[in-house]
Amino acid sequence: MRRQLRKSREAERDKNTLGLIKALEKRGTPTPEVVAMIADAQSISQAEAQKYYDQLVVVS
Repeated sequence: MRRQLRKSREAERDKNTLGLIKALEKRGTPTPEVVAMIADAQSISQAEAQKYYDQLVVVS
């Protein structure tokens, strides 16, 4: 049960973050700024945010 809830939360977070990435890119926001915003929004390091960004952008 907990595993399903965690996966559901992760999927929702990914969906929301991908939406943010797409919106920022549509506005012409440079990738480094997008990554910085992800890091701030998710409270993670820049390196982690870059990996997250790369993963989401490649998947979509």
